Amino acid sequence: MSKLHIFIAGIIIFCLSLILKTFQDLESKIVIFFNQFLFDLNFFSFLTEIGNGFFATALLVPSLSLLSSKLKINYVPVQLMIVPALCIGLDVQFLKYILSFERPASIFTDEIIFLEPIFTAGSFPSGHAATVLSVILIWLSFALKDLKSKESKIIFSFFILIALSVALSRVIIGAHWFSDVLGSLALVLMAIAIFKINFIKAFVEKSIFLKYFSFVLIGLSWAGILFFDISDYL
Repeated sequence: MSKLHIFIAGIIIFCLSLILKTFQDLESKIVIFFNQFLFDLNFFSFLTEIGNGFFATALLVPSLSLLSSKLKINYVPVQLMIVPALCIGLDVQFLKYILSFERPASIFTDEIIFLEPIFTAGSFPSGHAATVLSVILIWLSFALKDLKSKESKIIFSFFILIALSVALSRVIIGAHWFSDVLGSLALVLMAIAIFKINFIKAFVEKSIFLKYFSFVLIGLSWAGILFFDISDYL
């Protein structure tokens, strides 16, 4: 799939996510459907936190970078995941601020079970979904040249399952609408297309500043995990 096709797919999905926002009854039915899978609050409180920016930066990014150096795939340096994810994160916060869509907790009363009701606006797009989708999908796009080998197919399937599980957990726990997750996926696809442009990819890979900046962010994320309460469901 070419960079242009990926970018166009992102635009189409983004438009579809906004269109879905206009069908409140359908959105509500989708949330009610996914909420049926909330079988254990403790399990989903852990699963959804994989998309927390602190945990993703401190644990997921270094682990994936290390994994790419050990397996027979392309090595992906930490900055090649952190820089795009940071850009996507800024886009997410901007869209949350200007669009300010309501959360499911503002609509539902007794229809669904919430992990923790969130009444603040800024539902679209999902920050947790954007984080986990950006880190994993960007890693896969650079680590795997193709899906011809059995090993590549296993790696791709395993991490796609993790990314989708964490992203959809946002809907399952009642923190977001399905359209919020679609919006996050759209931003990630557009970012992948941009950062796969040769000179942009080369700049991020070779930049000493971005390399050490990424390591600083990893260190700060560990400090946040160890010394502060950074657990949230936003």
